[in-house]
Amino acid sequence: MSQGWISILINMLLFGIKLFFGVISNSIALIADSFHTLSDMASSAIVVFGFKMGAKPADKEHPFGHGRAETIAALTISILIGFAGFEFLKNSIARFIQIEPIEVTGILFVVVFITIILKELLARLSYILGEAIDSDTLKADALHHRTDMFSSILVLVAFAGTWMGYARLDAMMGLGVAGFMLYSAYEIARNAIDDLLGKPVDLQTIQDIKSIAMEVEGIMNAHDIVVHSYGVNRFISLHIEIPEGESPELMHKKADKVEKLLAVEMNANVVTHVDPVTVEGEEYEKIHGIILKNLQAMNLPETIQHLRVVKTKEVESILFQVPVSVEFYQKEEFKTKCKQELQQMFPDSNVMIEFKSQMSIG
Repeated sequence: MSQGWISILINMLLFGIKLFFGVISNSIALIADSFHTLSDMASSAIVVFGFKMGAKPADKEHPFGHGRAETIAALTISILIGFAGFEFLKNSIARFIQIEPIEVTGILFVVVFITIILKELLARLSYILGEAIDSDTLKADALHHRTDMFSSILVLVAFAGTWMGYARLDAMMGLGVAGFMLYSAYEIARNAIDDLLGKPVDLQTIQDIKSIAMEVEGIMNAHDIVVHSYGVNRFISLHIEIPEGESPELMHKKADKVEKLLAVEMNANVVTHVDPVTVEGEEYEKIHGIILKNLQAMNLPETIQHLRVVKTKEVESILFQVPVSVEFYQKEEFKTKCKQELQQMFPDSNVMIEFKSQMSIG
């Protein structure tokens, strides 16, 4: 990947320059900043490795591909940054207690200013590419470049303070650089762990999937949408509601259309499950009204899933699902009240209510 190799070469050059001038000037802030840049180089190398692994096709041991190698790479980046940040935190505290003179020259200001410009350009390049291909690893790399840019600004502050006679400012800015490193390590690790554990995708993505599915004629609703991401590879499963009474062949045809449309629009592998639902009749309207009234009483979204009414002469069974958040603790209260009202109207019916936790795995 070209961005990764560009970043590696530039960071290697910047590391050598910063370390050289940091040693000859005896600036703990600049030496810490050079190793922050070195960890940038390591992170870029891991980005290249992650994308190379992520591009490998699925195999017997990895049926969903190798896309999450990117996420593991991002977690490795965080460990590298965190270790370096902790070491420079200790060294900066020691330097603050025991002051050591540093030599500041005009060339140091020029060198650090140039590194600030280069690091900001690298950060923008990584972030733009990360947004374009929806890569958390590239976004993590961009964050690392940007924190390195901010740490270089602290080095400029340290030089200015030392120039004016505030010797301890170099150690204080060294602490600031270490703080940036530790914070960026935390942010990258948190995002990587969330991805590995399966964080929910954003609500807009779920709504987009639902809207696309309902573009197919005859699809009444889409729900139970689950999205799994493995790097750039995305897998979507969802339930689609189709009026009962249609032939299995027609239901299959509609499901197939949904899968093909979503595969193109969302760049994903898609699996659908068909739910035949009752959509008309006097009994249906009464049942639907009772359920909606109880949903409103509980301040729940007016959404009913899998509603089916089984009858011969009289209503024999009423089955439906209610989507709720994991924080909803009034399930039994809702079930009891709604069941009582339905059985008052249809005394011979068997009412079955299920609760479906809303989720969308990332």
